[in-house]
Amino acid sequence: MRLRGTKRVLALLTLAAGLLLSSCGSSAHKPSATRTSTLSSVSPALTRPSPTHTTPAHPPVGATQRVGATGTTLVVRVAKVIDPLLASGARLAAGMKAVGVVIDVRNAGPGGYDSSATSDFSLLTATGHAMAVYAPKGVCQTYIQDFMNELGPGQARTGCIAYAVPAGKAPTLVRLAPDGGTAHQSASWVVP
Repeated sequence: MRLRGTKRVLALLTLAAGLLLSSCGSSAHKPSATRTSTLSSVSPALTRPSPTHTTPAHPPVGATQRVGATGTTLVVRVAKVIDPLLASGARLAAGMKAVGVVIDVRNAGPGGYDSSATSDFSLLTATGHAMAVYAPKGVCQTYIQDFMNELGPGQARTGCIAYAVPAGKAPTLVRLAPDGGTAHQSASWVVP
């Protein structure tokens, strides 16, 4: 009688092992994604990506983004990056070149906006931040009235900022931090 009970237990263990192996298949030879999909049917919370994986990449130059500013919202498109910027008349130190960033901005409201393009926008390279420079002529000519000054609700403007960039280095990212960075909002565009 004792032997029959042992055989029954062994038969049940063999059956359970067979079921376990058939549900797993050959998962030992497959990537962990197979095991993740099995777990997802049990608990979807186990397969949710962490917040670091859900952060979208910066859009490329040419894309339009909405950015919150103090009392209003700006709709901004970095239209293009001109590298190199020729015939700007910018005075550059030896080993530097001029690069221009053309920007379209619209104040979507409800409030007004009054800041400075050179305090709101920055250009980055692999070696760090580029310095804005005065351009007395050309497509990125620096005007007394900044295109980010006194921008009323519904108003749209296009402007260009000239930067000094080390020769041989390419710009990598254009960044906007409204209100000189005090709005605690920002947007960035990747330079292709």
